[in-house]
Amino acid sequence: MKKLTFISCILLGGWLSGAMAADKTQPVYKSAKAPIEERVNDLVGKMTLEEKIQQLNQYTLGRNNNANNVGEEVKGIPAEIGSVIYFDADAQLRNAAQKKAMEESRLGIPIIFGYDVIHGFRTVYPISLAQACSWNLNLVEDACAIAAQEARMSGVDWTFSPMIDVARDGRWGRVAEGYGEDPYTNAVFGVASVKGYQGEDMSDSKRVASCLKHYIGYGAFEAGRDYVYSEISNQTLWDTYIPHI
Repeated sequence: MKKLTFISCILLGGWLSGAMAADKTQPVYKSAKAPIEERVNDLVGKMTLEEKIQQLNQYTLGRNNNANNVGEEVKGIPAEIGSVIYFDADAQLRNAAQKKAMEESRLGIPIIFGYDVIHGFRTVYPISLAQACSWNLNLVEDACAIAAQEARMSGVDWTFSPMIDVARDGRWGRVAEGYGEDPYTNAVFGVASVKGYQGEDMSDSKRVASCLKHYIGYGAFEAGRDYVYSEISNQTLWDTYIPHI
C-alpha cells in the first residue's frame, strides 16, 4: 500500500510539473486566467504591422453564394482578417472561416462575425424611427435582446446598431435607422438598445456586441445625400450632435 502511494505521488508530481511547464510555454494572451489588459498588451506586442492592418480590415462572407462554390469564398479571406460582414447562417461556412483564422494565422486570432441587426434579425420589429414613437424603452430593450439571441444563434457576434445620428432631413434615406431629430431621444433609446443587445454579461451565449453609429455629424449631409459633405458650426456641434453620445 505504501509503495502504491509513493508511486502515485511520483506520477502526480510528474504530471503537475509537466502541466506547469506547458503553461509556461503558453503565451500570456492565450491564458484565460491572465488579466485582460495584460493579454491585450502581450498580443499587440507580438503583432507585426501587417497583422495589425489585417485586424483593422473587414471582408464579406456568405453573400450571393453559389451552391457549386461553397467553401471557395473562404479561400479568399486572409487568415489574419479581423472581422467579416456575415450574410449567412451556415455553421459549416462559419466554422471553416474561423478554423482558417485559428489554425493558419501565426497568432490564431479569431474572426469577429458582424451584421446589420437593426430592427430585428429573424423576428422583424418596427423600424427604429417607429420604435421611438412608442417611448417604450423597456419594449425596445426586450426587442433588441431577442434580436441578439437570434443573431448569436445564427453565428453573428457583433451588430452595427444602434444608429444614433441626429437626423433632421427627411430626404436622407437613412433616417429610418435612427430615433429621430432629438438628441435626448437618440440617447435614451441608444442606451436601451445597447442594454438589450449586450445585457449584463458579454460572455452570455445569447448576447452580441453592440456598435454605435455613425461618426458625429454623419446625419447632417447636405440635401439629404448620403456620403457627401456636411457643414456644422461649433455651436451646433456642441449643442446638438455631441450631447447624446
